[in-house]
Amino acid sequence: MKTEEEQIWTILKLIEWSANYLSEKGFDDARLNAELMLAHALNLKRIDLYMKFDTILSPDQLAKYKSYFNRRLKHEPVQYILGYTEFMGIRFEVNPAVLIPRPDTEVLVESVLNHCKTLSSKNISICDIGAGSGCIAISLAKMIPDSMVTAIDKSAEALKVAQRNAVSAGVSERVKFVHTDLLKEKYEQDNFDVIVSNPPYISKNEVETLQPEVRLFEPEYAYTDFGDGLSFYKMISKLGHAILKNVGSIFVEVGYNQAEAVKKIFENDNYSEIESYKDYNGIERVVKVERR
Repeated sequence: MKTEEEQIWTILKLIEWSANYLSEKGFDDARLNAELMLAHALNLKRIDLYMKFDTILSPDQLAKYKSYFNRRLKHEPVQYILGYTEFMGIRFEVNPAVLIPRPDTEVLVESVLNHCKTLSSKNISICDIGAGSGCIAISLAKMIPDSMVTAIDKSAEALKVAQRNAVSAGVSERVKFVHTDLLKEKYEQDNFDVIVSNPPYISKNEVETLQPEVRLFEPEYAYTDFGDGLSFYKMISKLGHAILKNVGSIFVEVGYNQAEAVKKIFENDNYSEIESYKDYNGIERVVKVERR
């Protein structure tokens, strides 16, 4: 009987074995995980795996794939293993210094894009609070050619990732990165048309319920405020009166069942035209308010 090292592994055989094993261990999207990691190990596109399904892996290729596979078994997110992810059709570098962009956040970006189309001004100024990988700021800069975007984060390491992503996307001249902790430091830049943010909104009581991929690997400061999950909305609400133009808008992503509480925060701070937008699962995901 052949040992594992003596097995002849073709691309298709390895995908099928890996997908079955991951599925048995309770991993979601098991086959997709296997395909992404194997394509990365072989420097191929996913579609090429099936064009070359009977190709036999060399020992070096197999060892590289096994290193990725073992990391995934420890629940390390596939995006960190690959070193990148896709968001709004743009490739973004990601590592454990930044939160992994989620598809739900595309609803936030799309909401801002639709709003900006209604503005008469062409030189739109946008402030992204909690920039992380830069996925929001860079996507907006890329898709609104005349915009200027300020991206703020308290993590210097996150901003380094975001700056590299801005260069890769070709928008580094229109995205300004600011290193500051807005919960502790005053920010006095003014005259933004739009504030946008996907803030840390997981409450400290919910952290232990998160998937191990999030809880064990993603930066804690980027997904929880270590409180009730509403701290950043209160800060953004106060800040908006200081840094928005006389007529300006705020767009924030919110967690499950948070929309009403977040609306109340802005209502109490005298914002108007308060509304929400649902994500692809029908959950209220974005709250928009106006300062007039």
